[in-house]
Amino acid sequence: MRQSSTRSLLTLAAIITALIAIDAPVRSQSIISPKKPNTTEVQISRPQTESVVNNKKASYVRMFEDIAIAPNFTPKVLELRGISGGEVETQKTSGRKSTETGPCIGFIDATPDHKITLTKPFRYLKLQVKSSGDTVLLVRGPGGSWCSDDVSDRNPEIAGDWLEGTYEVWVGSYEKNASFPYLLQITETP
Repeated sequence: MRQSSTRSLLTLAAIITALIAIDAPVRSQSIISPKKPNTTEVQISRPQTESVVNNKKASYVRMFEDIAIAPNFTPKVLELRGISGGEVETQKTSGRKSTETGPCIGFIDATPDHKITLTKPFRYLKLQVKSSGDTVLLVRGPGGSWCSDDVSDRNPEIAGDWLEGTYEVWVGSYEKNASFPYLLQITETP
């Protein structure tokens, strides 16, 4: 009974988060701008106008963003937000039952949650999901597809060398139609 109540509260939190962000653009593209030699800063576009609701400034939770990055980016940890889950079996999209980074299990959306463009190769890059629910990760890009599940508690991560190019990223849920708010952290630090 207690687990059912917790899951209901998490689902309600995911729905509220989605409703808050409904007026915000679904996707935005990050821009790379040089800050110092050998360092790049990631900038994510934001709406130019402020909305006022009941005499209060409206706040938006940006979700499902796309970014472009190069090695030595700042800040040292980038965070993208979204809501996990879907109805499509992960292995149907990946084309495999498992990969070198983990099993292709769980359920994802039909379209990627994020697109991450690497403008140069990375000697080391880590994508790690932080969520209160049981999430899975699928990354498809240059060189193939990679899946992950339960690397850090019930959250997935994929790390290693990355080729230059655009990667499609799905954050799914272990169970069909289960949804959880998540942070996708991107870092060059092991």
